[in-house]
Amino acid sequence: MVSSVLAFLGVLAASTSAAAPPPPPNNAAAACRSLKSSFPQQVVSSADAAYPAWNGRWADTAELAPSCIFRPKTAKDVSAAVKVLNKEAGPAGDACPFSIKCGGHTPWAGANNVNNGVAIDLSGYMNTTTVSADKTIVSLGGGEVWRSAYAKTDGMGIAFPGGRCPGTGVGGVSLGGGYSWFQGSVGFVADNVINFEVVLASGEIVNANKTNHQDLFMALKGGNNNFGVVTRVDLATFQHSQQIHGGLIIVPVEASDAVLENLQRFTDDDAAGGVHTNAGLTVEYFLNATSGVGQILLWVIDTDAAGEHEAIRPFLEMQPQIVNRVATSSIAQYPSSVPAVTRVMMADLTFVNDLETLKGVHKITMQIFEESKGIPGLVWDFQFEPLSRHVIDQSVARGGNSLGINGTADDLLIMFIMPLWSDPAYDDQVYAAAQKWHSSVQAYTASMGKGHRFEFANYAAKFQNVMASYGPENLQFLRTVSRKYDPKQIFQRSVRGGYKLGV
Repeated sequence: MVSSVLAFLGVLAASTSAAAPPPPPNNAAAACRSLKSSFPQQVVSSADAAYPAWNGRWADTAELAPSCIFRPKTAKDVSAAVKVLNKEAGPAGDACPFSIKCGGHTPWAGANNVNNGVAIDLSGYMNTTTVSADKTIVSLGGGEVWRSAYAKTDGMGIAFPGGRCPGTGVGGVSLGGGYSWFQGSVGFVADNVINFEVVLASGEIVNANKTNHQDLFMALKGGNNNFGVVTRVDLATFQHSQQIHGGLIIVPVEASDAVLENLQRFTDDDAAGGVHTNAGLTVEYFLNATSGVGQILLWVIDTDAAGEHEAIRPFLEMQPQIVNRVATSSIAQYPSSVPAVTRVMMADLTFVNDLETLKGVHKITMQIFEESKGIPGLVWDFQFEPLSRHVIDQSVARGGNSLGINGTADDLLIMFIMPLWSDPAYDDQVYAAAQKWHSSVQAYTASMGKGHRFEFANYAAKFQNVMASYGPENLQFLRTVSRKYDPKQIFQRSVRGGYKLGV
């Protein structure tokens, strides 16, 4: 009996092994040798002293061990590298893993880094900001960060939409859609891109815009890193004093009911006061499991700098206030520093702006925090971002994007959690809590008839199927564009990071 069972298990193991496809070969070492030969000063491996610094990320959770790191200086450098990677990827397009880093701010492992592969780091040299002679276009290198772009254009009398977190990269924000403080007046960051310079899987350098490669242009406005390496982003600018009025107000967590009520009214385009194109708001909860201290951070802004916009006045007048750092400043001065962190993750979802639903979502989020308090050093951070109909209308007016929310009839709220902790032994526990939060809130909002499929790539977790959340029609469009410009599917099979199309 035992022998027959063992024999059966042996047959089962053999059949399972035979059925499983062998892993693809890894030709990264050969690619590294080729790149090192062509660019000796721009490639480092683990044996080089510069490797740790070049391999640094905003969060420790994103750090992996690439075979080598390549820092291109020009689009032609990127083209040469992609040709090498394409060759080494083999006929199936999967034999040479590589990654693409812009600002390196996405915190999950593999988003912008790779184990035993080639890491392309655009931030080393391709971090330029150039303004056209007539000041209508700002051209940003694919590895530029927004803090630097704002500083370099300070005093020019122009503005452009860009990331609100100062260390985030131009490429990642633009390709994910991108929230900015000018959201209410010009839509997403991607809506204001007038041209992408991109290196395709073949190594060809193309410019995608309303005239050339229109399908690729639309796909890139939200389509993540599925189509090529974006080496330059050209954004439309507008005249602006560069003075904005806003900042941070901190109130105690006991003010939560009033904060949520004001948030719901702010997001409602039909509320008293109507559409407010110059006002911006983020509501952030910051809960420390160790100290028991909870605070609500209110990030408010009036991009007109004419005064305190009536839409943000309810937040300005909230009492008691623990901190009030609201002032008039330049755009370059406004973003505060965001220090590097040890372990962090993000996950997000979207639901219809409704007060009862909002309070229910808040309750679920607090319950999961209570269940997770045993994680040493846990800080439970979660944020609400208004996405009113007029913002989406601004997107449509500028030609739209590939996010799949054009024509949305409801005012929406994007919410994301951002737990922080320090001990990798608790990674799985934090990830499980995040997945529970995501599924629980999705189920609850659906039960209320207030759920929405959209997930925002810039705030999403690795476990999320972001591209599918754009809707079947948009997903099919993105897949078609991917097959057209990347027939071997290099950016689906060899590029490990980003949110894939499931081709």
